[in-house]
Order: sequence, then C-alpha cells, then structure tokens
Amino acid sequence: MNIWYNLDKGESYKDKGKGEKSEKTFQKGIDLFPNNKAIQVFYAMTLYNVKQHEKSMELLLKVLIHTTNDEEILGYKKAIAFYADKLDEVWE
Repeated sequence: MNIWYNLDKGESYKDKGKGEKSEKTFQKGIDLFPNNKAIQVFYAMTLYNVKQHEKSMELLLKVLIHTTNDEEILGYKKAIAFYADKLDEVWE
C-alpha cells in the first residue's frame, strides 16, 4: 500500500460524506507514513468535516510549524505549539 492510495481513498470517502471511513483510511495512512505531512493535512480536513474542529486545527497548526520557512511564523513557533491544543482555553 502506498501513500497515494491512502490519500485518494480517504479523500474519496470524505467527498462522498463517509467521514468515518475517511478518518480510518487517513489514520491508517498516518500510521504507515508518519512523516508525510500531506496526508496529515487531508486528515485534518476530514476531521473538520466530521465536526472535530479542535483536533483539526491542532493538527494543522502542528503541520504548519514543522513545515513552514516563514520567519514570522517561526518566531512564534513555541507559542503556536503551546496553544495548538488549547484553542478554547481562556486565561484570566
């Protein structure tokens, strides 16, 4: 099984509204290819579609800070990493 199979199949399930199958396909792809950021981005889109918005944003933010060359974003890398899983938190 290769990465493109997982991407195509997972995206096809997502497009047809089969969120659970899409999630399982992308998760299997991530398990097989943990360093492939493209499959993680498509997985995040599926998570968004199945109303797992927090998990989707967390994954996208983590992919962003590990793949960007933008110096302004990298200047906030630690803060983005810290807040990635705390987007609904409120501090007084």
